[in-house]
Order: sequence, then C-alpha cells, then structure tokens
Amino acid sequence: MNNNKGMSASIYENKGHGNCSNGGISSYCKDVTIVNSKCKVFEADEQSPAVVIVKRIIGGKEYLHAEPVEKPTGIGWMAGGTFIYTCDSRFREEFGNYPISLHDREESQKEYDILST
Repeated sequence: MNNNKGMSASIYENKGHGNCSNGGISSYCKDVTIVNSKCKVFEADEQSPAVVIVKRIIGGKEYLHAEPVEKPTGIGWMAGGTFIYTCDSRFREEFGNYPISLHDREESQKEYDILST
C-alpha cells in the first residue's frame, strides 16, 4: 500500500478575511490529498500535500478535522479557518457530507502565549 496516495479534496477559505493559517498549507495550496482514506487514487505532491483525517470525541459527539502528515514544529496543529471538501461520493461515504476543518495553522509557544493574552 502506498502511504503517499489518497483522495483529492479542495481547500476552501473565506476570501474576505484572508488566510489565517500562519503560513500553513492552505496559504499556498488549493488542494490536499487525504492519505488515510480508503481511496488510493491520487499521489500527494507539493501542489496537493498529504493530510490525514483525525477523529475525536468532543462533548460526546464525533468531530473530524484534517491535519498535515508532517509533525508540527510548534505547539501543534490548530484550525486556521479553512475547510476541505470534494464532491467525490467516496468522501461522503467515508467522512460524511460536510466540509472538514483543516487544522494547518501552527504557532511557537511564544506566538501562542502572545496571541492568547
């Protein structure tokens, strides 16, 4: 199995507010490749970097978000205001029929402390 192949999805953002990913992949790419999808059709590359869908339980309900495969250099991946989605029916079968938040923003501890005060 090729871990660099997956399902292609588009990145969506509110153009009126600008990109808030602090240099994350949504600031320079229009697409991503979901590599932990059952669909292994598209190759991840610089124009469509590899992301994974992370499933968590928050408040007793399942929450999905996407994040880059690379390990963050800062405190961890967080939402930057963008979403991923595709009209591919395999996406709906696997992840539901709604856009998924792309957590591609990262901050150093110093940046996080300054922005959190």
